Amino acid sequence: MLKRLLILTAITTLSIAGSAYADSKAYIVLLKGQGNISASFEKAVTDAGGTITTRIPELGAVGVNSDNPNFAATLQQNNSVEAINDDAMYQMIPTPEQMQAQAGPSDDTATQAPGPDTQTGPDPFYNPYQWDKKRIRASNQGSYAVQQGRPDVVVAVLDTGAEVIPSIHPDLQGNLDLARSRSFVATGPAGDPNPAAWDDKNGHGTHCATSIGAPINGRGIVGVAPKITLVSCKVLSDSGSGSYLWLAQALVYAGVNHFDVASMSLGGYVDHATNQATIKLVQRAINFARENGVTPVAALGNNNFDLSDGHFMGDFIDLPAEADGVIGVSATNFSNNKASYSNYGVGKADLSAPGGDADIPPPFGFVLAGWARDSIVLPASYVFAAGTSMACPQVSGTAALIISQYGDFTPSNGRKPHMSPQQVEQILAQTANNQPCPSGPTTCDGGSGYNNYFGKGIVDAFKAVTGTK
Repeated sequence: MLKRLLILTAITTLSIAGSAYADSKAYIVLLKGQGNISASFEKAVTDAGGTITTRIPELGAVGVNSDNPNFAATLQQNNSVEAINDDAMYQMIPTPEQMQAQAGPSDDTATQAPGPDTQTGPDPFYNPYQWDKKRIRASNQGSYAVQQGRPDVVVAVLDTGAEVIPSIHPDLQGNLDLARSRSFVATGPAGDPNPAAWDDKNGHGTHCATSIGAPINGRGIVGVAPKITLVSCKVLSDSGSGSYLWLAQALVYAGVNHFDVASMSLGGYVDHATNQATIKLVQRAINFARENGVTPVAALGNNNFDLSDGHFMGDFIDLPAEADGVIGVSATNFSNNKASYSNYGVGKADLSAPGGDADIPPPFGFVLAGWARDSIVLPASYVFAAGTSMACPQVSGTAALIISQYGDFTPSNGRKPHMSPQQVEQILAQTANNQPCPSGPTTCDGGSGYNNYFGKGIVDAFKAVTGTK
């Protein structure tokens, strides 16, 4: 019973934050077929008292707004409808307090972080603070000497946006594609290209983007893949809440444009019984993205839940991390142990990566990356933070390096995917550093080759681009 109360409390406080529309009720409607939204179905929506607000024909899905209390029951009788449920707003990222976030350094003066690791990096904050990149061997002695990424490899960061107003964050300059970045927050499926719409007023999205692809520019930090291209896909409001309809639109956008990686440091616990349209929508979006060459990566969440415990979590799914075809990432700490907060699970944790924790005196055990200077939650240029949100970009960046190193960039390949997600997943898994379960009483289950804490192990950028196993 206590476990049940814990999960219900987490869902209430971290997931559902109300309707996507204030004036009437919003719905997600999933059709039985994909690729077309017929005129007869649109008429059925109108006849039932609804107004279509979003069309995603690639997924056979629409968003509908209606003030008819019987709308869902009426439309469900239509033979073309597979599922319908409320379009709820989910709080998909933690607050700064939950990430133990604190403002980072404002200049280049720093103290060396503890530990024997002698790896070095090219930018000022690397050597004293970026222990996380050293753990995955993204360093001058590691992957930076072999592969720093290609500009034609694109990582879409599905998050709170990226800081571009009043000026672009210095650790996004040169690598952020302003023309292709979009906001999907209460917009159409093509997204809003106006930078004012996808500007980051939270900081979480900028943190993730810079951790993946901050350039080598003699300032601040350096990302895992400092020469790839970043596209910001804003799917969360400035407070960190969002609709899965927005997430699905961004995944379709990534697929249509044949982006290489979709990095999703976000998620919520979705009830199977009442949200089948939402769950199937996300799965269709993941499938569409993968079919178009996109490798989806997602954070597993920060409640220390065993996601594979059917008695505890059986009624819920952690989306998008638990969707088929998504690389689920758990978090490790400075000492390469599972972070105290990280979710885990057999068949849920595929890989692990540094996310930070308080196992050594803060802030050295947290992950440093860029932030939003005019954030509504914590104004700062750089922030130390901990979470699976910080672990996910490490894997996304390594995936981008793999594609840069082994992908097909010949002119004859044209707009075809550079590399299949299956190939990327295989290399990530084969080159990860296997991590055994800790000794003593533990909930860890499995051996060093795979276990529910670390999956196949801690990602290794150097091994990934050199083919070392």
